Amino acid sequence: MSFAVLYLPLVAGLGASRSEVAAVQSAVLLLGGFAAPLVGWAFDRLGPRALFQGGAVLAALAFVAASRVDSVPALVLTYGFLGGLGLACLGSQANMIVAALWYPAARGRAIAVADLGTGVGAFCFIPLAQAILAAAGWRATLLVWAALLVLVVVPLNALQRLPAGVRAEAAATAPAAWTVRAAVRASPFWWLAAVRFFGACAFPLLNTHMVAYAIGRGIAPAAAATALGAVSLVSLAGRLSTGWLSDRIGRAPTLTLAYASAATGIGCLAGLAVFDSPVWLVLFVVFYGMAQGSSGIVASARAVDVFAGASFGRIYGLLGLAVGPGEALGAWLGGRIFDASGSYLPAFGVSLVALAAGVAAVWRVRAPGASAGTT
Repeated sequence: MSFAVLYLPLVAGLGASRSEVAAVQSAVLLLGGFAAPLVGWAFDRLGPRALFQGGAVLAALAFVAASRVDSVPALVLTYGFLGGLGLACLGSQANMIVAALWYPAARGRAIAVADLGTGVGAFCFIPLAQAILAAAGWRATLLVWAALLVLVVVPLNALQRLPAGVRAEAAATAPAAWTVRAAVRASPFWWLAAVRFFGACAFPLLNTHMVAYAIGRGIAPAAAATALGAVSLVSLAGRLSTGWLSDRIGRAPTLTLAYASAATGIGCLAGLAVFDSPVWLVLFVVFYGMAQGSSGIVASARAVDVFAGASFGRIYGLLGLAVGPGEALGAWLGGRIFDASGSYLPAFGVSLVALAAGVAAVWRVRAPGASAGTT
């Protein structure tokens, strides 16, 4: 999410259009999805410690290389593809499997608690990136990111492990009922893929372009970056609420409530253009922040509900293929719409449509013998 802070400085520093620079983040997000089966394979073979440490080192090397480039294609190759592959190893897929293995009786809450790190990290890194950027520029910011990955992520994961005697494929306690082939042929798989795709499209569009939009409405860059960081802070409460609700009232009702909150937040952000008051930015932070992270928590828990068994890791990895294209499309489309229209408001409309489609899809995900709203 910190790429949003680098976005406009990269546009100015490389003399590129917004859609061209947004393609860098699209590459990161695309790798995050397309690498899901590879990450699942590496998790099974290497375990979480080697996977997370190796991903951190690869991402750090990519950021160092990206700090030396002078063109968008080179930035796409270094930051986008190499960095994207490294960051994919640190993403939600492997962390979700670890949480499910350790806490099989409370998956929704376990995933939500583990995902708090995403919100805390974004809240810390976005203002930090803005401060370093203002003091030393985007190249130095990338070098600081690389150093933190090596100095923090690598040593902390020396303690990472799985429960004794448990394999990654046994993330669920239910007997193996689904094979990969059977899952891919079943309609719940494709409805879940739709949920992940539309959620992945809606949120990165806002996360990538919200800072640029706010600056364009007269908000100071530091304040805009702080607002995006505050979204992640608010999301801590949202993630916990989402995990708790999904275990209580069901996955589909919970995602419906979360997406309604996100849509309200997007409406408030659009209100900033009409009423020209920072109050609308504050309202956006509250409503949108409560929904941030809900897609991954609900979709992951619902996937376990339906496809629990020995093949779950591989099935979930295939579902992850829907995330990268959605995130890449959302990040790129926001810049492309702005280049064509001079406004982000039509892009916000696209995000609202994607949220509505995600809600419609999650209600269609039915396990055999269960209704869509049940856990």
